[in-house]
Amino acid sequence: MQIDQTQNIALFLDFDGTLVDFAPTPDGVFVSEELTQILGTLAVQLNGALALVSGRAIESLAGLIVLPLTMAGSHGAEWRFGDGPVMSHKLDLTEFAHIKAKLIDYATNAGLIVEDKGHAVALHYRGKEHLREHLDSFIDDQLQLTKRTDIRVIKGNCVREIQPIGVDKGVAVARFMSTHPFAGRQPVYIGDDTTDEDAFAWVNQNGGVSIKVGAGETCAGVHLTDSGEVLAFLKLQLNRLEGVDEKAKSKNGVNW
Repeated sequence: MQIDQTQNIALFLDFDGTLVDFAPTPDGVFVSEELTQILGTLAVQLNGALALVSGRAIESLAGLIVLPLTMAGSHGAEWRFGDGPVMSHKLDLTEFAHIKAKLIDYATNAGLIVEDKGHAVALHYRGKEHLREHLDSFIDDQLQLTKRTDIRVIKGNCVREIQPIGVDKGVAVARFMSTHPFAGRQPVYIGDDTTDEDAFAWVNQNGGVSIKVGAGETCAGVHLTDSGEVLAFLKLQLNRLEGVDEKAKSKNGVNW
């Protein structure tokens, strides 16, 4: 699968499980100086057409990546351009607030880690995998959230995330691609989890390149093994943009 050989790409990157390895708690991830430097330099080389697209709230993400990067948080429910103000999708969250309260109460009693993202809530069971079936039963059977048409249940890597229908990472990418400096470029999206499939699908339908990190069923066209390989991939891209290795080709069959 061919990626544009000029600087005419728009690069979209998931965070957890893609740029950094998972940690026992969301705040426990390690962000290296090298990664920070690569992201900052790539953003400059791409004239700002680089965005992080995460399930985290922007407040959380910006606290870990301290750069004026364009970001989408809470799976696209909120976003910012560079170091500009955070904007959010207009949704009626009245009913969702009641559901979220029940989920938070359940997670607190079960000893699970809760991320209240405003537009979504994530219940983490990493390190307590034995609680997965009970958690799914509460979500699916007791609250019957999977039967609702206004609520989305995302079953990710040791996490269950619940959000109102209306926003996803595909919507986030489409929003960015309609504006400067992303418009008119070839979209390239790298992600690892279920929530990234919406972005993969949008990118595939719009002449881009979708890259899945890790194993699992996916609509992405390319695979990378782990965050270490993603870092090597980004270095290769940066080298090409800086003219260090114009003939470089990745072992995964993607020509940069």
